[in-house]
Amino acid sequence: MAGYSQEHEAESWPPALYHQMPAILEYLEDHRVVVVSAAPGSGKSSVLPRCLAESGYGPVLCAQPRHFAAFVAVAKVGQEWDSDIEFTTTRQLLDRFSSQPPVLAGYGAVVIDEAHDRTLGTDVLLGMVKAALATGRMGQCKVVVCTAGGPADGMLCAFFGGAPVISSLRAAHPVEVRYSRGPVLDMAAAVADEVAAIHASQPPGDVLVFLPENADIIDVHAKLLDLPLPVSGLAVRYVHDNLPAELIDFMLNSLVPDGRRRVVLANDVAETAVLVHGITYVVDTGLVSEQPPVRISKAAAAARAAIAGFSGPGRCHRLYQQEEYDGLDEHTIPHIGQDGAAVKFALMVKRHAADGIPGFEIFDPALKPAMLKNVFGQLVNGGYLDKLGNLTDKGEREAYDED
Repeated sequence: MAGYSQEHEAESWPPALYHQMPAILEYLEDHRVVVVSAAPGSGKSSVLPRCLAESGYGPVLCAQPRHFAAFVAVAKVGQEWDSDIEFTTTRQLLDRFSSQPPVLAGYGAVVIDEAHDRTLGTDVLLGMVKAALATGRMGQCKVVVCTAGGPADGMLCAFFGGAPVISSLRAAHPVEVRYSRGPVLDMAAAVADEVAAIHASQPPGDVLVFLPENADIIDVHAKLLDLPLPVSGLAVRYVHDNLPAELIDFMLNSLVPDGRRRVVLANDVAETAVLVHGITYVVDTGLVSEQPPVRISKAAAAARAAIAGFSGPGRCHRLYQQEEYDGLDEHTIPHIGQDGAAVKFALMVKRHAADGIPGFEIFDPALKPAMLKNVFGQLVNGGYLDKLGNLTDKGEREAYDED
């Protein structure tokens, strides 16, 4: 492969990953899989695919767990790279593995982003990639698996036979963390009050608010629009998974009138660093968009706070008490460890891998193959499989992870 040209001005690239590209490319010469562990905002979805394409590894296929993240990544990379870089979702990439002939052999590199999120789809995809590499279904295609650090790094290294891990955890600016003095009884009202207080008393800087559900975003949005003078000088934006494409572009890129402070209301999609530039204040409710909403981990809380320090010194306002933080899990529980996930995972494996890719292995060693066999009866009783073990129409529809 051709060496990567460093003719670009360094300031046009996020420095964290830009300076690691020579090492990444060197490892790709001798390894089929390389793990890149880099902080949010370091360029995993923009710098990395562009450098890979420019270095002769095109066309590059990049998979994101969420449709929202894939859409934003396209905009970040730029239209001039459309012929060399293609973005897709984990769900869509899973379907490509089932196609004949194996279309991934036509790519120079596949980037699997946000692997630390450990969605069910990502776990299935990792097993399929390992099997496809072993059986030659991916040709000479290289694989780069990206994480934001944490337990997944070591697991990925072991799963792919000692794959090298390149760490580029950018040092952020200092972030002051503040906690609620008492329990929060009305989340939407507390968020609105906190944003109003920041706007009234703090220097200029955009505000990012983490909320659990779309309904909460709508509720807080209405409360902020109703704020009285003098705190009405806010430009309120919002982003979530189900936002139409045309609204995503407006919410992320529309100009803010002079003298106004941008306030972005988001669920956990904002943890992927699509909003880090310009954010000085983070208001964190400490909840994640599960059903019902659950508490985040300490690692996720740290990642949310760090966004406030991406561009300069910042502040994170946690709408929960210090005692609540102390009781959080250290790391986010993978989806496969949640109640009922084994049944959904078994269905996804049946749909995407078990009958089509020899040698499929389960990524998480805590999930034993025997466990998948034990849920067969549940899938039949639920109408997902017929008595012969074949997927029903219902099984075909449900055998996907959420994007």
